[in-house]
Amino acid sequence: MFLVELVLQGIRGFRELSRLRFQSGFNLIVGGNESGKTTAIEAIHHMLFPRDNAGREKAFVSRKAPENSRAALLMLSDDRSYYRIIEDFSKHAVNVSQYNAKTKEFTLLHKDWDNAGHFMSGLTTGLSEEDFSRIFVLRKDHYTDHSENRESARLVPTPAIRQEKKKTAVNQERLAELREMLRKAEEAADAEYRAQSAKLALDDFRKKMTSIDETEKKKNEITSTLKELSACATLPENLSDLVETYERVQGQISMEREELHKQLGALKIQLGDIPAINLLTDKFFVAGASLLVLSIIVGGFMLTAEQAHFFPIGILFSLGLMTVAWYNSSRKNTQRKVIAAEKESIERELQEVEKRFEQESTTVQSYIKATGSSDVKQLKDKADTYRYFISLQEDLAEQHQRMLSGKTPEMLQEEYNQLQQEALELSKAAQAVAHDNIDTYSVRQDMERIEAEGQARSAPWDFGGEEINDLPTEVVIPVEETRQGGFRTELTIASRVGEIELETLAPAVVAAAQRNLSAVTNGKYIRIELGRDGKPLLVHTSDNVPLNRDDLSHGIRDLVYFCLRTGLVEALAGKRRMPFLLDDSLSGFDAAHQKAASQVLRTLGTKTQVVLFSSNPALKTDGDSFLELSRP
Repeated sequence: MFLVELVLQGIRGFRELSRLRFQSGFNLIVGGNESGKTTAIEAIHHMLFPRDNAGREKAFVSRKAPENSRAALLMLSDDRSYYRIIEDFSKHAVNVSQYNAKTKEFTLLHKDWDNAGHFMSGLTTGLSEEDFSRIFVLRKDHYTDHSENRESARLVPTPAIRQEKKKTAVNQERLAELREMLRKAEEAADAEYRAQSAKLALDDFRKKMTSIDETEKKKNEITSTLKELSACATLPENLSDLVETYERVQGQISMEREELHKQLGALKIQLGDIPAINLLTDKFFVAGASLLVLSIIVGGFMLTAEQAHFFPIGILFSLGLMTVAWYNSSRKNTQRKVIAAEKESIERELQEVEKRFEQESTTVQSYIKATGSSDVKQLKDKADTYRYFISLQEDLAEQHQRMLSGKTPEMLQEEYNQLQQEALELSKAAQAVAHDNIDTYSVRQDMERIEAEGQARSAPWDFGGEEINDLPTEVVIPVEETRQGGFRTELTIASRVGEIELETLAPAVVAAAQRNLSAVTNGKYIRIELGRDGKPLLVHTSDNVPLNRDDLSHGIRDLVYFCLRTGLVEALAGKRRMPFLLDDSLSGFDAAHQKAASQVLRTLGTKTQVVLFSSNPALKTDGDSFLELSRP
C-alpha cells in the first residue's frame, strides 16, 4: 500500500484547504518550524488507524476554524484499488469509500467507526498502531540510546565541606549496595532473556515439527489419492490434443449421422406413401380380366350374327383395362425400388460413418475404459487431477526435505527434547533469581545522582589549601542526560509483523544497515555488530578497527540508528510494503551527512514509498517528488 494524497482543512495550523500529493517512491516535503510537518504525519497516522475517540480528535481541531476541521487520505492498495478515508473532526464522523474507475466516482463502503477501523486494519495488513509507529515512522526523538534531554542546570544547596565529607562514606556505602543490586538485576534480566530466547526457540522448533507432521500427513493423503488415480499414469502427455481431436471428430460424425438419419426418415416416409401393388389384385386388372371372360362367354354362346361386332369391342376394352393396371403397378413398383435402393445406400453410408467413428475414437475410448471414466469430460478431469497431485507431491517432498535439513525425524525429535530440557533448566534458573529482577532505571538514576554529588564534592573550593570560611552556599549540578532503549524491540516487532524468523531477519537488517552506513559515512564505517539488546555493540571502521558504542560521537550513533531503521524497512519491503514516514529526522546531522542520508532514502524509495518531511530545502535534487509547506 502507498499514499496518494493527503487533504487537510481546519487541522491545527492548516486553516485553509491544503493538498499534499505523493508519488510511489521517494517524496521530499520541506517546511520550516510550525509549518505543519509533524501535523501531516500525525494526521496520516491517525487516519490509517481510525478509532472512535472524540478526545483523540480534539487535538487536531484548529482553534481558528473549529467548525470546519476535517482530513482525507487517498491510498492505493496492494490489489491496485484506490480507497479514501475522510474524518470530520468537528462532527466526530468518518467514512471510507472506494474509487470506481468506470463511473469515476467514489462508492461509499463504511460510515461507522467500527467497520472503518476493521477495513483499514485490512489495508494495513493487520498492523497495530503501535507497531506501525515503531517500524514505519521515524522522528527526531527516536534515535536509540543517545537522545539527549538536558534540562536546565539546577542549583542545589551545599553544606559546609566538613559535613559533606561525613556524607561521603554513607554515599559510598549506598553506591556499593546499588551496584550490587544492579549486578544482580542485570544477571536476573540476562537469565530471563536466555529463558525467553530458549522458549521462543522451542516454540519455533515446535512449529517446525508440527509443519513437518502436517506435510507428512498431506503427502500420505496425496499418495492415497494418486493410488486411486494410478491408471492415469499411462496417459500420454498429449492427451489434451487427442481429446480435442476426438471431440472434433465426434462432432463432425454426429452431424453426419444426424443428417443421414434425417434423409433415411424422409425415405421411409416416401416408401410408406407408395404401397407395393400386386397386379392380380389391382382393380383395373380384375375388371379387365372379368370383362374379357364375360366377352368370350357372351360372344361364343349368346350373341347373334347381327351382334357379333360387340365381341371384339369387349375384348379390346378388357385388354385396355388390364394394360392400365399393368402400367400403374409397374410405375409404382419402380418408384419403390428406386427409393428402397436409395435407402439401402444411406444405411450403408450410416454404417460406414459408425465404423469410421469407432476407428477414430479407439485410442480415447481405450483411455476412458482404462481409467474407469464414464465419458471424455471425466477422463480429462481425472487426468488434470492426477497431474495436479503429482505436482503437489513434488512440491511437498521438496518442502519436507528443506524442513528436515538433511536430518531424520528421529534426530529432530532428539534435538527438540534437548531444547525442551534446556528451556526448562533456563526457566528454573530465571525463576531462582526472579526476585532480583527490579527496575534498573531507578537504580541507575540513584547511582548517577550519588556519583554526580561525589564529583561535585571532589573539587574543593580551596583547591587543597587552607579551609576557607566564605564558601558559596549553592553549586550548579547539571541533570544527567536520559537514554532510550535498544533496537531489539523494533527487530522483534518486525519479525512478528513480517512473519520472518528473527534469526533470518536480523542478518538481513544488519547487511542493509552496513551498506547504508558505508554510504552515509563515505566508507569510514563499514560494519555493525549488534549486542544482545539490539544496540550497536561494535562499529568497525574501514581499517577494521572495532569501536565501542561509547567511543562514538552522538552524531555517529544517530547515523548508525538511522541506518538500522532504514535497513529494517528495506528488509520488510518484500513482506510488508508500507509507507516510511520521517519527521525531520535528519535535522540532527551535519549538511554532508544529511545529503548522504537523503540519498539512502532515495535508494530505499525504489523498493517502498518514502516520505521525508524536512526543514532543509537543500536536500532537493532533480527528479525528486518535491513539495513545500508554507508557514501558516
